[in-house]
Amino acid sequence: MEKFIAVVFDSEDAAYKGETALRDLHRNGELAVYAAAVIGKDQDGKVDVKKFDDEGPIGTAFGLILGGIVGVLAGPIAVASGAALAGSAAAASVAATGMAAGSLTGGSLGMVRDLWVAGIDSDMLDQVSLELLPGKSCLVASVDEVWTTPLDTKMTDAGGMVFRKLRVDAIDEQYEADMAEFDREIAELKEELKQSSDETKAAIHGKIEAAKAKVAENRDKIKARMDELDRETNARLAAIDEQITTAAAQTKEKFEKRKAEIQADYKDRKAKLDASMAMAKDALT
Repeated sequence: MEKFIAVVFDSEDAAYKGETALRDLHRNGELAVYAAAVIGKDQDGKVDVKKFDDEGPIGTAFGLILGGIVGVLAGPIAVASGAALAGSAAAASVAATGMAAGSLTGGSLGMVRDLWVAGIDSDMLDQVSLELLPGKSCLVASVDEVWTTPLDTKMTDAGGMVFRKLRVDAIDEQYEADMAEFDREIAELKEELKQSSDETKAAIHGKIEAAKAKVAENRDKIKARMDELDRETNARLAAIDEQITTAAAQTKEKFEKRKAEIQADYKDRKAKLDASMAMAKDALT
């Protein structure tokens, strides 16, 4: 299953060696690496991306959420200084430092949502941030593994502490929920319009048009997401096919099963997006 992993090392050099070991596991057919990055924390507590060179649709998507991951790993210092945050680490840091919840910025809350829809468990990142002390570095990656032992063994040998969590991509469900809410809002406004006086009709018409504008904006996002889903799924399947080619017999069988799961998941997600597009069409007519 696809997972988000984070491996904390005592130094940047060790993290680079860990990344090399991770890529070797991919080449040897032990797991599939979709995207990976090395993040470091200097002696002053500043967190930066040290290395990230994955290309393709999955790498692009992973790169977009690296800022949120860095924000979480920066820890309480980042909250106090007003730096960008993401995930539940923001709330945890607020509680730890006694800051009011109202101090979180819109950008911070946006990163919270970005990590959530990308399936990155910010609670796990909170735990990682406690281990990522000044001077340490962290390897973060999106991988598909059928055995946990190869990764654990290689990372432990390289001096790393491994954290992992299944990725549950929520963006398609969010689009579906948003569109259902817009559909409900427009239906209620149309019903209200039937019962309104001449003096209030113009105002209600304005609300309906504003709601339809939101629907049109969301429809365009869903169209883009459908194209993105196609590209990401094809990239995942290509990575799994690499493993099927090089994996040992028992591991190969598990990767073939994983390939079937990815294809089934794609059909489910595409169906949700198709349903959302249908709701958008109905709302705009």
